[in-house]
Amino acid sequence: MIVIDIGNTNIVVGIYKRNKLKKVFRISTEKKIKKFNSKYITFFSSIIKNIIETDAKVCIVSSVVPSLNQHIKSYFKNFKFKFYLLNSKNIPFDLIINYKLNQIGSDRIANFISIYQRGIKNCIIIDFGTATTFDVIKNNEYSGGLIFPGIGLSLNSLIKNADLLKNVNITKKGKIIARNTPSSIQSGFYFGYLYAINGILKKIIQESKFKPKIFITGGLGKIFKDKINYNPIYNENLTLEGLKQIGNKIYGK
Repeated sequence: MIVIDIGNTNIVVGIYKRNKLKKVFRISTEKKIKKFNSKYITFFSSIIKNIIETDAKVCIVSSVVPSLNQHIKSYFKNFKFKFYLLNSKNIPFDLIINYKLNQIGSDRIANFISIYQRGIKNCIIIDFGTATTFDVIKNNEYSGGLIFPGIGLSLNSLIKNADLLKNVNITKKGKIIARNTPSSIQSGFYFGYLYAINGILKKIIQESKFKPKIFITGGLGKIFKDKINYNPIYNENLTLEGLKQIGNKIYGK
């Protein structure tokens, strides 16, 4: 089974065999293309080569980039894959979602499904993507959430609009006070997001009056996991796991 999470910044592809994630591939997202370019063809061809005759030829997709959906579908249909594009109208589980359905991203639905299938009834999911999203699961229901700019997006905006600043990699920092500009940017983003995240978590828990487990996903989540309050669980592939659960539900394991 192939699962694909199409995000605004990256496309992440997972290959599951015998219900286990065997390989993960990533490629930067190109939007509004009229057809697959050589980069995409090479990328997806290398993935197809990992599928052998005995593997289930199933492709499950979540996407927040509609312009790519038909291209992905046509590509995998050409290789005789069963194709399923998740959206708010075709969720194969009996979920209660207290959110305007035509506005909830399919990646957030997939994350909820991953938690739902674990039997976790109270949870907050923090996803570090192009946007940093919080999803609140209370009493086995999706209660809503919030969105604010992701780290990469904010950093790119800062660098683009400040002539004297150069790009840096955001890393975990030990001290908040820095003595050069690159370290100052790193410290500002690391501690700024860390305290924002902990403050938002505290407010959500107070407002919702529950004791949730905290799940973190997304690549940059790993640098915050040890400092986020409430003993969070880090799972970089939470979205892929949710898509796999959909494939199991519809097409069998």
